[in-house]
Amino acid sequence: MKIVVVIPTYNERGNIGRLIGAVHAALAAPDRQVQVLVVDDESPDDTAAEVRACAARLPGVSLLSGPRVGLGAAYVRGLNHALAHHAPDVVIQMDADFSHSPSDLPRLLAAIGNGADVAIGSRYLDGNRTPQDWGWRRRLLSWTGNRVARHWLGLAPVRDCTAGFRAWRTAALRQSRFADVRAQGYVFIVAMLQNAARAGAKVREIPVHFPDREVGASKLGLREIVEFARWALAHGAVATPRSRVAEQQAR
Repeated sequence: MKIVVVIPTYNERGNIGRLIGAVHAALAAPDRQVQVLVVDDESPDDTAAEVRACAARLPGVSLLSGPRVGLGAAYVRGLNHALAHHAPDVVIQMDADFSHSPSDLPRLLAAIGNGADVAIGSRYLDGNRTPQDWGWRRRLLSWTGNRVARHWLGLAPVRDCTAGFRAWRTAALRQSRFADVRAQGYVFIVAMLQNAARAGAKVREIPVHFPDREVGASKLGLREIVEFARWALAHGAVATPRSRVAEQQAR
C-alpha cells in the first residue's frame, strides 16, 4: 500500500520534527510505502529547515513550499503533488500540532481496508472528545459548524464534518474535486467532504481524542469563521441525499 500523509504547516517548527518521527513510527510496516509531504507556507520561524533536517535522516520525507494564501491553497498544492508524483492508494490529511494523534493512523487505515472510501478521525462519535479546557467560544464554533454542515449542507449522519483528520482512497479524493474548491480557510475540508459524499463515497468515522496543541498558536480566527458562514449560505441549498452518506461506526 502506498500512503502519502499531507501535513500543511505555518510556524510549526516546535512540532513538525517530532510529528514526522511519530508518523513514521505509527505507519511502519513491511507492506506499506509511506511518504510524508509537508506543505509549508513559507513559515518565518523556519519550519522548512526542520523538515529538511528530518528528510536528511528519515526516508520518504519531502517539503513543498509556497506563499501563504490559505489552508485550502496549501492542501490543493499538496494533494495535487501527492497524486501526480507518488501514485498513492491512500492519502491522509492531518494537522501539525499533535491535535491529531499519529497513534490513531493505523485505525484510519483499517477503516479504509474494511471498505470505507473516507475515514474520519471523529471528535463527536460516541460522545464529546474535545479538550475539557476549551472555552465556550471555541465549543460554540465547533458545535455550530457541525450543525450547519450536517443539516444545512446535507452531511448527516456524519457527526464530525469539520474534522481535518482523514484518510482517503485515491478515487474518493478525486471525487472530492478539491482543486475546484475556492474556499481558503477551514471550510475547505467541509467542501471536500460534501463533494465526495454527493458523489457516493462511503464515509466512516473512527472515534479519536482531540488534545489541544501544546506548542504554537491556533490559526482559527474571525476570517475563517466569516468565510465558513458565507460559503455555507452559498452551497447549502441542495442537500446531499442521506442514503449516499454511509456512516459505519467503529467502536
